[in-house]
Amino acid sequence: MSNHRHWLETAEYASLFASVVASIVAVFFNGAIYVAAPLICSALILNAIARYRLEHQTRRVSGTTNRQHRQLAEELEMLTQRVEPQKQLPLPQVEVEEGSRPPVATGSPDELALLKTRLGKLESVDLSQIQGEIAGLKEQYALLDESLGNAIAYLNRSSFAYRLERVEEAISQLTSQIVVPSPSPRPQPELATPEPPTSATPSQPAKSKPPASKVVLPSFAAPSEPTAQNWICRHSLPAHADWVRSLGITPDGQILATGSFDTSIKLWNLTTGELLQVLAEHKRGVFAIAIAPDGKTLASASWDKTIKLWELPTGIPKETLTGHGGSVRALAIAPDGKTLVSGSFDETIKLWDLSKAELIDTLTDYTGPIFSLAISPDGQILARGGGDGTITLWQFQTKQPISVLNGSLEAVEAIVISPQQLLIGGSGDGSIQLWNLETGELLWSLSAHLGPVTAVALAPDGNSFATGSADGTVKIWHLPTGKLLCTLTEESGAVMSLVYSPNGQLLISGSAKGMVRILERE
Repeated sequence: MSNHRHWLETAEYASLFASVVASIVAVFFNGAIYVAAPLICSALILNAIARYRLEHQTRRVSGTTNRQHRQLAEELEMLTQRVEPQKQLPLPQVEVEEGSRPPVATGSPDELALLKTRLGKLESVDLSQIQGEIAGLKEQYALLDESLGNAIAYLNRSSFAYRLERVEEAISQLTSQIVVPSPSPRPQPELATPEPPTSATPSQPAKSKPPASKVVLPSFAAPSEPTAQNWICRHSLPAHADWVRSLGITPDGQILATGSFDTSIKLWNLTTGELLQVLAEHKRGVFAIAIAPDGKTLASASWDKTIKLWELPTGIPKETLTGHGGSVRALAIAPDGKTLVSGSFDETIKLWDLSKAELIDTLTDYTGPIFSLAISPDGQILARGGGDGTITLWQFQTKQPISVLNGSLEAVEAIVISPQQLLIGGSGDGSIQLWNLETGELLWSLSAHLGPVTAVALAPDGNSFATGSADGTVKIWHLPTGKLLCTLTEESGAVMSLVYSPNGQLLISGSAKGMVRILERE
């Protein structure tokens, strides 16, 4: 606006100056009669300038007035919106006796008392469910934040060059298992004329074809022919409200223990499917459980970074073990029942005296979070499956590292060791691998599932094993040959855990929807 005003003033001054100069020039040249011409022009110019200024000011005033009207209208609309809900509030219902005049809403003390009563009822509404959901969301956010933080820290520690070197090691190890048949020698020119055929003698055995198999399988004393298996569902239990991430059975085959992300552990009668006990001491989800060989102690590992020991079959809590800096993902108990081993997302393995509930030692190679643990049946080898796709082996008695097995680039989520010193690993890429622990040799690798392999269970006879996957299937395999014997579909979604009964006639699966199925072999 100030620019317009300066321009108009400058135009006025310029017109006046031009009129004065024109009048002086006219008088100086004795043309006084011509003085009227510049004066008239000046008057016309000034009149036009004045009209423009007036129109400009009028527009400014109109614009300001319109803005004020709009602002007042918006404020009135806001006030109306505030007042209307109060008008629409229902008046308190007052019982009126027959024949009496109904009361009038005048703001009397009785009406105020009724309104206060109604407000009190509104304030007393049970908000525990909503608060529980909010607390659950906060917990999930905290867990997600922890997982992301650990993953970022791991990626920062593992440089690209190191990870590429690991890939090359895995490829070279797999390539070393390939047997390339040597080509048959070409006949020399001087031997082009063949000699007459002669009968075969012991000194000249007939030529044999090169082996067709690329991988040498382990030898068994009396390999059994694989036969198809049939399983039927005996019980389907709606056991938990979240993932059933771990299962365990007492050595006498009487009690089934289930651990879930809903923070609880439940004990069931394996024969009838009856719920016996609910153990609810953990603050966050339960990742793993393990039962001692004597069947008197249950250990549970949780997202709350603790390990709890329970007495069986009573379910009485005994001890709480602390020391891990992250969620405890895996548990294993030595065959002699004296040592408990725990693996955590903090990349450490801790060994505990089970009877004294004391820490014995801590092992780590700082290669990533620990997803699975297994101890060989003879108690000599401790195996750890990591988030970096490697399996690290330790000598259990001396706590000295033995070797590192590279078979996958995804997390090794489940491992078991057979009495024949064969290790079976299930990976996040849906594959399973069989290793000979005596030689460190990869015997075979199969693309078993369409989703991550979340559970592996070895049958008591040692001839077959079962794998469970996030693709919703349970598959049973022949251990010596790797042949598929049976495929079972989990109706309630992803399979998160598996365990065989001690006699091998029952196979129990836990799903991501909280269901537990007890399968019996026909």
